Amino acid sequence: MAKVKVAHVNDIVNGEMIQATINSKNYLIAKIDNNIYVTSDMCTHEDAELTMGCLDGTKVKCPLHGSYFDLKSGKALNEPADEPIITYKTLIEKGHIFIDE
Repeated sequence: MAKVKVAHVNDIVNGEMIQATINSKNYLIAKIDNNIYVTSDMCTHEDAELTMGCLDGTKVKCPLHGSYFDLKSGKALNEPADEPIITYKTLIEKGHIFIDE
């Protein structure tokens, strides 16, 4: 696995999320209660960027059909989505957010 820098912790306001595109892949990066979560940014039900949705604690809502995903586990919490999103282990070094890709 390769360590990939996706953002700086100061790029994200607590309680919000951003999209980062690295090597043509889109990632959702959220800061909730000063914890950083990084997931894939695409809903597993339909092609919709989750960063266009909204956060509810550590859940993100798909803007297209309303499925919620848990940012910690990636689990789809309600229909129509039934497949999880990818979650990434994060590492913070000198304020930079890295993931294992």
